Amino acid sequence: MQHLALLAFDKERCKPFFDRLTELFHQHHHSAEQDAEGYEELLYRVHRPYSNLMLDMVDEWMGLEKRDWREETTREVKLAMYAIRYPDTLLLDSFTPNARSDIVRLSAYLHFTQHTYAIWDEDTRKGLAKLGIDIPATEVADPFIYGAYVSAIELLKDVAPFTCFLEHDVPRQRLFQAALAAYGRE
Repeated sequence: MQHLALLAFDKERCKPFFDRLTELFHQHHHSAEQDAEGYEELLYRVHRPYSNLMLDMVDEWMGLEKRDWREETTREVKLAMYAIRYPDTLLLDSFTPNARSDIVRLSAYLHFTQHTYAIWDEDTRKGLAKLGIDIPATEVADPFIYGAYVSAIELLKDVAPFTCFLEHDVPRQRLFQAALAAYGRE
């Protein structure tokens, strides 16, 4: 399903998105709900060795409820953050059901520990759909769906004109994910 969407990718369909990428990024990233300053600070506060406190900081910035995980589950997730290498997502398939239960939380952990993975967001998924890239909805960390989401954003980065890469303190994944979220809300 995703392979067909990527094979039939229409770069011309993305032109209006690319033309407004900077505006869309600022609209989303610098909104009150996103706390841009807190995000940019958090990029530097999450580092190896990962601690529960660091995961708590990510949860807080994301506005997520406190993790209701046993210590073994938290350890499993932290160890995976060391092992996973961008753009691979298959390691998520080995997680226990409790650890896989929240794609938003796991994608945020991956983003802040690796700076290369995109944060899962329904508005971003809708933005991709507007560009002809349909990613199925999911709440659990499905490695194939999340992998398609990551690959689709990577594809957009690869075909984007150089004018889309503005000078900013955020990773390019965040630049595109935030712009897609604003685009998806329109």
